[in-house]
Amino acid sequence: MTSRPHILVVDDHANTRLYLKTLLTHEGYLVREAATGQEALDTLSHDPLPPRRSLILLDLKLPDTTGNALVMPLRSLYPQVPVVIMTAHASVETAVEAIRNGASNYLEKPIDEKKLLSLIDDLLLPNELPEAAPFGLLLAGESPPMHLLRERIRKAASHSIPILITGESGTGKELVARSIHNLSPRREEPFIAVNTGAISKELVNSELFGHEKGAFTSAQNRKDGWLLTAGKGTLFLDEIGTMDLSTQISLLRVIENRTFYRVGGTEELAFRARIIGATNVDPQKLVDQGRLREDLYYRLNVFPIDVPPLRERGRDVALLARKFLGEALEIPETSVHIAPAAEEVLLAYPWPGNVRELRNRMIEISVTYDMEDPAGMSGRNRTFELEREMIAPVLTLSRERVGEESSPLPPPRTLKEGEREQIRRAIRDSAGNKSLAARILGISRKSLYAKMREYRIGEDEPPPLTDPPPSHSDG
Repeated sequence: MTSRPHILVVDDHANTRLYLKTLLTHEGYLVREAATGQEALDTLSHDPLPPRRSLILLDLKLPDTTGNALVMPLRSLYPQVPVVIMTAHASVETAVEAIRNGASNYLEKPIDEKKLLSLIDDLLLPNELPEAAPFGLLLAGESPPMHLLRERIRKAASHSIPILITGESGTGKELVARSIHNLSPRREEPFIAVNTGAISKELVNSELFGHEKGAFTSAQNRKDGWLLTAGKGTLFLDEIGTMDLSTQISLLRVIENRTFYRVGGTEELAFRARIIGATNVDPQKLVDQGRLREDLYYRLNVFPIDVPPLRERGRDVALLARKFLGEALEIPETSVHIAPAAEEVLLAYPWPGNVRELRNRMIEISVTYDMEDPAGMSGRNRTFELEREMIAPVLTLSRERVGEESSPLPPPRTLKEGEREQIRRAIRDSAGNKSLAARILGISRKSLYAKMREYRIGEDEPPPLTDPPPSHSDG
């Protein structure tokens, strides 16, 4: 038998507490009350909330503290329990501060019952996150930017707030959105991905909101839009800067009111999904150019996620190249080897098409150079060596296809020259932190210092004060 969900109401107004307790008890929730921040903490110390299927409604202004100041101690006690701020003084600033402190969402007073119950229902979906993060191949990598990105994804998955994902074309913005969805309590619900730039402006409203029969000439039947189809899942809107400004106003109302109407309809429908927006253009530039409404931007940009371009991911390029080649050749990635000179070419190329371009080029190479095994050996016994002569012409042609000026690829280097450059790049990417540089390179700190002495790297630079010298046991 499923236990009843618990809700703690923290508000200094007795009438508000009584109203919420009556409403929520009628809806089947077990409700507790507290009039001050200290009373809330004392109540929880004597009678803790269950870590699952619990929620806290927290007033922004309390006699002894503020809701924003209380969010972090509450979340430290109950990291899995959603905290919703209630405020009669709603503003972008207070909402953003509350959510940055750990709140899941906020509600304006006077409380709208329908919005309150809808939000509680969404937040109390089964919130057991899986142990492993299904990030997928395109988000693999050990560079610092990717570690940071995966951590942002994990944090975003534990909340229901709107998200704005930015990044160049081909970096994997939709995959980031899918990862957030798959790690969230909504993972059993639909994930609806829509590229708004691929739909004519005349049809966007109909596709987004749906339409009633006869709403316009070609509307022969009622149609459900994306807002309804997404259910309690996630609606991913890619390239939001291409949406008509009037549609952006309507979308903003949906985010604020959690309700909408079909085109030509009079029935108010509940919006239950989470919205994730994305753009490959700097959103502030879109706002400055009048292509993105500033109020919608602020509504979506509460927890921004920026996906790094491939050229900023260091040796992830070689790691992904091996994975993509193994995938295309249908052999284990461990059977794919990249010659040092070929790796230098991969690292020197700017990858304007990002991960998507890398994958396409590895597929192209597999088709061009993969020969059938004359001995009839199984794929798992085969190996593949990527040489400079294979990759350089492909990347030169790739630049010509996208109309870029073809800058010469770096000349062949010796193994030592390549290793020296990799060490310099790792030290630069880690801002001089040798411990981090060693982790990027996959070697011990002691080995890194030995290589630096061998290649005379940084002899004129004093060691950073924050980076201790290597111990003799570091091997």
